Amino acid sequence: MMRNRFVFTSSALLLALHASGCGASPDNEPLPTPEASAPAPAPGIPTVPLPVPEPEGTPEPVPSQTEPPPGPTSPAPTPTAPLPEPTPAPAPSGVDGFGVTMLYPSKAGGEQWALAEDATADARFVPQGNITRNADGSWKMKSSQVRMSAYPSTGYDAKQIATYDRDVLASRGYMQAANDWKNVEMTGFVKVNAASNTQDNFAWYARGGKHNNNSQGCEGSSYKGGLHYDGRVRFEKETWHVSYDQGAYRPATTPLLGRWVGFKAVMRNVPDANGAEAVKLELYVNENADKVTWKKVYDMTDAGDWGGDAQHCGGSVGAMPITWGGPIATFRWDNANDVDFKWMSVREVQP
Repeated sequence: MMRNRFVFTSSALLLALHASGCGASPDNEPLPTPEASAPAPAPGIPTVPLPVPEPEGTPEPVPSQTEPPPGPTSPAPTPTAPLPEPTPAPAPSGVDGFGVTMLYPSKAGGEQWALAEDATADARFVPQGNITRNADGSWKMKSSQVRMSAYPSTGYDAKQIATYDRDVLASRGYMQAANDWKNVEMTGFVKVNAASNTQDNFAWYARGGKHNNNSQGCEGSSYKGGLHYDGRVRFEKETWHVSYDQGAYRPATTPLLGRWVGFKAVMRNVPDANGAEAVKLELYVNENADKVTWKKVYDMTDAGDWGGDAQHCGGSVGAMPITWGGPIATFRWDNANDVDFKWMSVREVQP
């Protein structure tokens, strides 16, 4: 697997300045800030501004900036180690409230969230920007940096997180509360109307809280399932904010611009070959947005042999899998400043 670390020291910076000459600037430019004004709503439908919560802190890296994709004539990147053989897609287990096929059965009595009819009045949904209703019932976000959060029924409160020690979290299975998002199937349908960087991506992620510099970034753990606007997919592992390991890209679909597509990210705890906890990661695409025809496009397992430096947050094993739940599930995208979305949900599934 490809590794990508965002850990810098002052000595490394001085060495880089000495080698390249005074005045050199780092490559990691901050992400663009959201546009100041919301889009015009559909006729007869008012725009409802939402309060913007506290900033997330240091922006997370844009994957396409940290690892350039292959050129038109170059071969696609290959993993540093072979990926496991894909498993067959699960048999459909019914449909959700939108009529979208569910791939894994919901856990009895488990947590569920779905985009509300009035998404602006849902206390468990924090889009962190202004959204407006389209005439067809979908929603529009006009921002170049989007982090839309869904909370479990108990909400999110950082003061209720007693520890970020990785060994403790792995032992008890959650970060804030026992009903944190852990074994989940995240679903969303999106349409890119305009993008400033077609190599950037959507990312559905969970198993952590806020991604900022508080608590040395240790609240910001996650697995991120990415669907790039050019049709590639991959998973990323964020051991803490900001420390990434990246899976190999795989082709999944044709470019997304101007069409609806469904995207699912699934993460489940499973036993590894020795009976220890591992994490199964899967991505699915519904290319014609018919709610039914889901194609598995990515399949891998983190059994504690994938990158990571969990010691930064108290872990005894650097590459330990992220087996615990977290209080925030996030629908993220960057550098697409006009996106329509609908039929979003997060469900706790049987592992």
